[in-house]
Amino acid sequence: MSDQGTTPTPTTEEEYVPYVPEFVSDEPIEISGRDMGYLIKWMRIQLTAQAKHDNNSDLCQALTSIMREASEVYGSEPGTRETCICHG
Repeated sequence: MSDQGTTPTPTTEEEYVPYVPEFVSDEPIEISGRDMGYLIKWMRIQLTAQAKHDNNSDLCQALTSIMREASEVYGSEPGTRETCICHG
């Protein structure tokens, strides 16, 4: 079984393999504020350490959307340029 697309390689733009979604659905989910608090803190730490790649634009938009929603609902800091993982 190949893990192509599940383990991005943070090297040059030509060698980089972006994440591929596990699934695609427009069905909403519900997550507790407690879980979201852990997730947002972890995301902020992980994302600021990531290299920026153009291929990350879809993932970056999804992560920014999650951080924006958490900011509106829970008052956490929204996504910033530091947490952006694409060049957009």
